[in-house]
Amino acid sequence: MKIPNLFRQKKNRTYNYTPRYYDERKERLDNLKKKYEVKDENEANYGKGSYLRSYRDEWLKNKKSVTDTNSRIRFFVILILLLLFTYVALRHINLDIFF
Repeated sequence: MKIPNLFRQKKNRTYNYTPRYYDERKERLDNLKKKYEVKDENEANYGKGSYLRSYRDEWLKNKKSVTDTNSRIRFFVILILLLLFTYVALRHINLDIFF
């Protein structure tokens, strides 16, 4: 009889499963896809839905540039406010009592 161990965990069961099903239709479709796959980038742009992809890409690019511009403006406004606050604080606080 085996003594149970509290700290050692049981290993998961593993199976050596090899699928034996062959899908001839899927194989033919894969071969056709490889045969008619677009090699040239210019030809790929004329495919179905290309105008949607290009529109989406342009929209994302513009959105990113607007977001970058807004973040830069926000950064400079915060920087100016901090510098102004520091200037006013140093101007009105007597620092001689600390030294």
